[in-house]
Amino acid sequence: MNDNRTFVCSVAFIDIVEYSKKSVAEQMRAKEQFNLMLAQALADVPTKDRIILDTGDGAAISFLGDPEDGLFLGLALRDTLAERSDESLRLRTGINLGPVRLVKDINGQPNIIGDGINVAQRVMSFAEINQVLASRSYYEVVSALSPDYAHLFNFEGARTDKHVREHEVYALGKAPAPPRLPRRKPGAAEVHATAIMEKIVHAAYTIRAQIMRRPPLVTGLTVALILVVALALRITVKKAEAEAERQAEIAASTVVMPRPLKTKPPAAEPPPQPVEAAPPPKPSLAKKPARSQEATATGTVRLNVLPWGEIRINGNQYGVSPPLRDIALKPGVYKLEIRNPGFASYLQVVEVKPGEEIKIQHRFR
Repeated sequence: MNDNRTFVCSVAFIDIVEYSKKSVAEQMRAKEQFNLMLAQALADVPTKDRIILDTGDGAAISFLGDPEDGLFLGLALRDTLAERSDESLRLRTGINLGPVRLVKDINGQPNIIGDGINVAQRVMSFAEINQVLASRSYYEVVSALSPDYAHLFNFEGARTDKHVREHEVYALGKAPAPPRLPRRKPGAAEVHATAIMEKIVHAAYTIRAQIMRRPPLVTGLTVALILVVALALRITVKKAEAEAERQAEIAASTVVMPRPLKTKPPAAEPPPQPVEAAPPPKPSLAKKPARSQEATATGTVRLNVLPWGEIRINGNQYGVSPPLRDIALKPGVYKLEIRNPGFASYLQVVEVKPGEEIKIQHRFR
């Protein structure tokens, strides 16, 4: 995992209610129950797709994989707390989707900082006992994945934190958990690279055992051979990773996003009016094929948004870029808006002309 890398991921912030008011024995007992409950809820999430931070009176979990991992964590905690007969452990949970940065803490362990975890903590502070709240950014993402996910939430209105920042929150209701969408399986290049790394580790242990039984001269030759083999395997891994990135770019560039459903039919052109004393008609040129006319009747808006943004044109949602790259529009003036939770929206007015390509680049910072 790369150090000092920025992610846009879902973050769940969980707090044990009145933890500081408990005695040391009660705190230890509550923490043991909480850790067991959290381990059971995260059993299906791969270790590489999550980072768990112990906050003392709770935990903050950053999900680097599927966005719905945070939703199913909240459902698991909700159902487990509802089945408990005693109230020795009560929780408040907030879920958010936003940018976080992966860094190393003072002990060299992975840690996360950024607005994504800060907002998750603010949303958690608005929750009632044993309630799970989600921010608007997280709700919009999971509701776009499946309509079953959207029906789990109820809009609770806007809340203002101590920094006078307003948050629209959604409460997780009591509806049963829907079936989970299947996880993405690794591609052939990823499997190939993993298999190569396993071979490297196995070869290293095997050669190390042989070196311990060799005289010094043979040991030096063996070490040189190890370096050559490791370099060759490293080159092979790099090629596999480059091929995986190339295939991902090809797949992203071929995605065609649907246009808005609400479109007005073009107005019919009025019939030509007769003109007195019109000159004799000139011989007309041959008409171009229909495909050429369709190609020149629209213009193209080419997008380059980093790290990502929701595209809206004249108030209509067109999709998320990336993967959305090109949008074909009829000639005219359009108001283009690019949104990303946690950042100010980017607005631009563009004039589209037939056959013209307009490039728009924007990076959220």
